[in-house]
Amino acid sequence: ASAVRVSGDNVWIVFHDGERIASGDNWQAPTVTEFDLDKNGGALIAIYVLDVAPGADGVGAMLADIILDDGTYIPTSEDEPGWVCDRGGFDRNGDWVTVAFDDSAWIPLSFFDKFPGGVWGGGAALMTAAFGAPEVDAYWSCCLGNGKTDDAYFRYRIETLAVEPNGKSATRWATLKAAL
Repeated sequence: ASAVRVSGDNVWIVFHDGERIASGDNWQAPTVTEFDLDKNGGALIAIYVLDVAPGADGVGAMLADIILDDGTYIPTSEDEPGWVCDRGGFDRNGDWVTVAFDDSAWIPLSFFDKFPGGVWGGGAALMTAAFGAPEVDAYWSCCLGNGKTDDAYFRYRIETLAVEPNGKSATRWATLKAAL
C-alpha cells in the first residue's frame, strides 16, 4: 500500500478519493495513513487544515508527503509542483475532496520552513518518531496570503510522476505501471 503522512497547524482532515482516512489536532502528532491506488495507478489526496487561532495570528499550514507503494516519494516542496491549494469557503466534507472536482484554478503552495527546522522545529523529535521511515524531506506549506483566513484546502492528484529526476520529465503513472 501507499501512505500519506500529514501534520497540520493545527487541525487537519485527510481524504483519499473522497473518503475521510485520517484527522488530527496536534501538530506534533502527525498522522501516517495507508491507502491504495486505483486500478490505473491513480489517486487523489485532499487535506483540509484549520488554524484555530483566529485572524492574522493564525495560518492554516501543513507538512505532508506521500510514499507510493513502489517507493516514489512526493513531498510538499517546490520540486513537486503537483500540490495545489485554495483558501476558499468550501464545505470541509464537500465535493472538493472528490476526484471529479475541477481544481484547475487552484494555486501552487507557498512554502515556509523545511522540516525539521523553522518555527515548528520544537516538535521535530516527536514528529520524526511518529513519521518513521523514510526521512521527511518536505516543507511546511500554506496557501498564499493565508493570514486572512484560517481555513486552507490542499490537493494532490497521483497521475503524473517524474521519471527522470534531473529533467523532471513526466509520464502518466498508469502507462509507467503498465510497462512494468
